Amino acid sequence: MEDSGFSGVVRLSNVSDFIAPNLDCIIPLETKKVEKEVKDEVKINARMKKKEKLPEKPAVKITLADCLACNGCITSAETVLIEEQSFGKLWQGVSSSKLSVITISPQTITSLAVKLETTPQDMAIRISQFFKKRRVHHVIDSSFARHFAHRMLLEELHSTPATSRPLLSSACPGFVCYAEKSHGELLIPRISKIRSPQAITGALIKHFLAKKLALSPCEIFHAAVMPCFDKKLEASRDQFKVDGTQVQETDCVVSSAELLEEMTKEEQEEVIEGSEDVEEENWLNALGRGHIIGEEGGASGGYADRIVSDFIAENGGTSKTETLNKNLFYTTVTSPSGDVTLRVAKVYGFRNIQNLVRKMKTKKEKTDYVEVMACPGGCANGGGQVRYDTIGEREEKLKLVEENYNHLSKNSHVLEGDWEKVKNEWDSIDENWRRFLYTDYKTVETNVTQALKW
Repeated sequence: MEDSGFSGVVRLSNVSDFIAPNLDCIIPLETKKVEKEVKDEVKINARMKKKEKLPEKPAVKITLADCLACNGCITSAETVLIEEQSFGKLWQGVSSSKLSVITISPQTITSLAVKLETTPQDMAIRISQFFKKRRVHHVIDSSFARHFAHRMLLEELHSTPATSRPLLSSACPGFVCYAEKSHGELLIPRISKIRSPQAITGALIKHFLAKKLALSPCEIFHAAVMPCFDKKLEASRDQFKVDGTQVQETDCVVSSAELLEEMTKEEQEEVIEGSEDVEEENWLNALGRGHIIGEEGGASGGYADRIVSDFIAENGGTSKTETLNKNLFYTTVTSPSGDVTLRVAKVYGFRNIQNLVRKMKTKKEKTDYVEVMACPGGCANGGGQVRYDTIGEREEKLKLVEENYNHLSKNSHVLEGDWEKVKNEWDSIDENWRRFLYTDYKTVETNVTQALKW
């Protein structure tokens, strides 16, 4: 299980999640600038007949935290993603922790199910057993954390003044990086403060579960399998560290394609019909039984549809959706009296995001809430999903992934029951627990120009 080097499934064409990055990292340029200043100082010292030796500069090492703080490109370099977030790190974390938890995205499950020609339910069992055979304690579905996010959507929209709308979803880390580095002043004040399901799961594990089990957060290892490479960047954010420590709430993220490669390498080709015995069914072990909870509104989380359904439940009215193209949808809610009371949109893919930004700049965008995803096709087509060779095959498989996702169980009452139980228990442990469900973002100042002046 040792990391054998660079994964064959990670390629620069996928890393960008369709937001084309500047592939030349500028941080080494900043180092060259410093080196030039050192050489200039040496020349000056020589002229002054000073023979002191200056300390040698260590080789530059770039981390994901550097990438988040740098405005040189939208996402990260391939080698940084692999070195810091890989199965090598995952297995090391599992073996060295007292408690290990792996979060699996439903989009990952459906992507692998299509590739291996099985059902999402059997794929969930197979993934769960793959990790549990390697001494992972819990393998869970991120749907439970998504339910936390959904519960807070309409409340956040109500608290957002009309002048700060549209409220933009924040579950896509590729879009968040783009907003921070390209249009911070315009977009950052409008981005939702609700954490993504991955980040909420990290809080549940490193704060709620740690206190419940009387463990230190550093004794727990939490990894996630996601359809998006930029989730590796998200996990590295300072906002998602345990208070006062350097412990990340999500220690490691690997992609759907990386999981497939690892499972194939371990020769897990047989179909598993049953599952090992597990404790009573709840959010920590339902996945081991093949129970995956989907939601209305498609494979990108259903944020826009949840806003609409909750708004109608509260205020009445009817909704109508207009499809402008396969990556752009507008929904209006009309009151019984005929007035338009809510406008929401789904905007997928960088081209549509750019058009959204232009309309916001000219104040022509009249929506109240926008579900934004950087990848065309949304999360089902994330850059970390299983890839195929031809365009035709990719489109065919994407359609199957979306169909599988849409056919997942919509038993939200199961999530609601677990949500009530965990919420009440968390409240008894920490009355300020709600702070772990929110985050904040800030503009990343441009440093490209300064770096290129060397």
